[in-house]
Amino acid sequence: MNFQEYALQRASLFWVRFLCVMLLVLILMPVPSYADSGSTPLSTRRIASGVARPVLVTAPEGDFERLFIVQQAGIIRVYDMTSATLLSTPFLNINSIVGGGTSGADERGLLGMAFHPDYLNNGFFYLYYTNNSSDTVVARFSVSSTNPDVANPSPNQILFTESQPFTNHNGGMIAFGPNDGYLYIGLGDGGSANDPQNRSQNTNTRLGKMLRIDVDGGTPYAIPPDNPFTGPGAPLDEIWAIGLRNPWRFSFDRGTGDMYIADVGQFNWEEISIQPAASPGGENYGWRCMEGNSCTGLSGCTCNAASLTDPVQVYNHGSGCSITGGNVYRGCAMPDMHGIYFYSDWCSSTIWSFEWTGSAVTSFTNRTTELNPPGPQSISGVAGFGEDAYGEIYICDWNGGEIFKIVPADIDSVDTNGNFIVDSCECAIGQTTDCNSNGEPDACDIASGIEVDCNEDGVPDSCQTPVNDCNNNGIEDECDIAAGAEDCDADGIPDTCQLDTADCNNNGIHDVCDINNGTLVDCDFDNLPDSCEVVNGTGEDCNSNTLLDNCEIDLGIADDCNNNGSIDDCEIDAGTVADCNNNGIPDSCDIASGAEQDSNANGIPDNCEATNFKRGDPNEDGVINIADAVRILGFLFNNEAEPSCLDATDVNDDASLDISDGVALLTYLFGSATLPAPGEICGPDPTADGLDCGSYSPCP
Repeated sequence: MNFQEYALQRASLFWVRFLCVMLLVLILMPVPSYADSGSTPLSTRRIASGVARPVLVTAPEGDFERLFIVQQAGIIRVYDMTSATLLSTPFLNINSIVGGGTSGADERGLLGMAFHPDYLNNGFFYLYYTNNSSDTVVARFSVSSTNPDVANPSPNQILFTESQPFTNHNGGMIAFGPNDGYLYIGLGDGGSANDPQNRSQNTNTRLGKMLRIDVDGGTPYAIPPDNPFTGPGAPLDEIWAIGLRNPWRFSFDRGTGDMYIADVGQFNWEEISIQPAASPGGENYGWRCMEGNSCTGLSGCTCNAASLTDPVQVYNHGSGCSITGGNVYRGCAMPDMHGIYFYSDWCSSTIWSFEWTGSAVTSFTNRTTELNPPGPQSISGVAGFGEDAYGEIYICDWNGGEIFKIVPADIDSVDTNGNFIVDSCECAIGQTTDCNSNGEPDACDIASGIEVDCNEDGVPDSCQTPVNDCNNNGIEDECDIAAGAEDCDADGIPDTCQLDTADCNNNGIHDVCDINNGTLVDCDFDNLPDSCEVVNGTGEDCNSNTLLDNCEIDLGIADDCNNNGSIDDCEIDAGTVADCNNNGIPDSCDIASGAEQDSNANGIPDNCEATNFKRGDPNEDGVINIADAVRILGFLFNNEAEPSCLDATDVNDDASLDISDGVALLTYLFGSATLPAPGEICGPDPTADGLDCGSYSPCP
């Protein structure tokens, strides 16, 4: 889409958006009384990070979808408000022609940006920056004709260049007046300390002044005919007001047209002055003979003279050291906050607000704690504020490279899509459909509550035939659920439509509800009550303890050593597996684990098959004595019959029958040797040695 097409689309949508927002503000949110003003609890949400040294955010009139973030080093980024994302490609990068802006002590850089009131059609915007010679440049740039999110990289017109004698006190804010369409430009006094050449009071220089020019009336600009000093000779015709030290951020109240000017003080006082919209200009704000409401003792003007315009609000350096001017809230999200001016201090990061009645400051409030973002985030080094097209206010965290938005404290409940825009305010963004032909976009009908959109598809329910309506009540199933119908299994279908197949105990309650409320147990988490699984034969509970066997096994409550899905104790009790040694473990598991031997691989532990005997009793009389030694020698050397229990004959348990067995027995009988197990106590042979004990009558 080229810029012209983009501009036409923007222009066509602007009035739809504007009327929608105004309708909501005027009809749904009546203007509060003064007593109720400013009652909305506030918070902040971070919308962007990684934007080094941000000094300003702004947006073109009527562009409800984008926010432009100005970075001091000469970069401008675009934040997509609808998707809550920071575009990766900068809108503009003029770092190569911008001088300074690389550290906290450097007041130079890209300091100001203002969109032409007719930007959606002409694509013009204006920048205030210091060039590589440290001089101030105010120039006109333009957006690309082919990509609305990218600007042409070079200025197409330099409005003026102003020599800066020092690197500080550059001012830098520029803005178009909401009532007259002229461009206002705030310049500092040229720097150093105490305005050494009294430039602020010198009407032959732009320094220390508020300028007002007509960018449409001439090339590079024209002088508005009602400027206060128009005419031949000095003062300069573009001067609108004098006596400023370093106006670090001025702004217009878009509701009244009043101008709020925050002027950075010298050693003691920070100040805010307000110029009424009806002012003819020509104010003298008193620097350098006055700082705040105090006399400095410096020449150039007369302290406390009637010709000077005093500030409406001041604070001393016990509360900060460098004021950062902000904006008057005129947004959509919090109508009761209209008229409240927010501002901060660079050094202390304190954020205050007040209301101006036209003659006095009221409702002064320290907002720092209230506006502290949730979680571990923080706001530090407030270098600027700014507004989007809605009039919502943002805070530039210079130290953290972050942008925070001031939002109602309950933003999470009134912003369903998570882009930090109150739903009722963004009703018309990109929306032109009007299915019920009532003259309002469907999105506005939905946001205002005129129409219901329970499935959040952007189409009023009255314009749709339900796709899923299991109970045939003319309402989408998910809407029934949203209205309170039970959906225990969260499958998007009301439980009442599923009871035929999901109420195994016929109690009129979905099985999942029974499980969730603890009425029935579902130990295997398959959304089927265990008791029903047992009844219908799909689950086992062999020990009747109300837990499915597979759950007991999985939880380690019961053993299943052979991994066949059945509890060992139940198999043993049922006789389906053997447990010859009565240890509560199936024989096959004893063998598999090595706890029992099965030398003949017949599945029966050897201990269960082995004959008990006494070691060293080959004559099987149950007594171990010299007769047994004679029996061994007779078998070995006199061709006597083989003993029936060879294990008893293998006295030294070396798996062989020889003279050493006789010697071992004699040594036991008449010496100090011991018999290998089982010794003189009946028991099996613990050694798998290939010898057998066919029978041994003295042992059971």
